[in-house]
Amino acid sequence: MRLYLTAARMVGLLLGFGPVAVFALGLGDISLDSALNEPFSAEIPLESVDAAELAELKVSLASTDTFERYGLDRPAFLGDFRFTVAENSNGVPVISLSSLQPVSEPFVTLLLDVRWSSGRLLREYTVLLDPPLFENTVVQPAVQPANTVAAPVVAA
Repeated sequence: MRLYLTAARMVGLLLGFGPVAVFALGLGDISLDSALNEPFSAEIPLESVDAAELAELKVSLASTDTFERYGLDRPAFLGDFRFTVAENSNGVPVISLSSLQPVSEPFVTLLLDVRWSSGRLLREYTVLLDPPLFENTVVQPAVQPANTVAAPVVAA
């Protein structure tokens, strides 16, 4: 009996000192809702975020120094980008990215700086902006009514 208690205590101690699973805030894949030469619009889902973290979450573009440290260019048009933490139509917490001005660059590289009270996260996203798609309408040739007959060709 005494051996059983000692073994149970040892297992408890080992489990107590073992690694504990910690779920940290994460960012999902970016979902683009705009095209080339349109104002930028995209969403990034937030993963493993609780209500307290969500309330104090601050999202911004990384500083120029941070862009340089990672070997990235920070074009001036990125200064127009806005970041908002909200819920999408499905109730999923997201970071909404938008710009007031149209973006004419086909590639946009973003380095996001996400901060909350217990951490900080830097995440790079590269987005390809394709030209907008236009509906491809096919012009149908004029159809002759079925009861018309072509006039015969008469040689002179």
